[in-house]
Amino acid sequence: MEKKTILMASGLMMMLFILSATTARADLCQDAVTSLMPCIAFLTGFSPPPPNAGCCQGARDVLNKATTSADRKALCVCLKNVASQDGILPDRAEQLPDLCKIKVPVPIKPDVDCNKL
Repeated sequence: MEKKTILMASGLMMMLFILSATTARADLCQDAVTSLMPCIAFLTGFSPPPPNAGCCQGARDVLNKATTSADRKALCVCLKNVASQDGILPDRAEQLPDLCKIKVPVPIKPDVDCNKL
């Protein structure tokens, strides 16, 4: 009986840990999308290069939030999903780091495999 209780408690703790990690990743994604909102006109082709200062600051903010491998993977998946749904031009997304003079640890390409980061 005691082993069963310990196993159930361990399982519940693991579920809570997974749920909290998922919530943290959702928050990370939401923060990244919010930070990159000033880039929408540039990324969708409605404004010519270079991106505005607010866009570049937002890109820096997102980069600074990606402090771990898990963060980079989560942001990669998030931004790939957002880009595929919101009319983001892949060539504009690839130009963003150079135009903003930032180095990103993840290639900005629609076919990047986020699981290999």
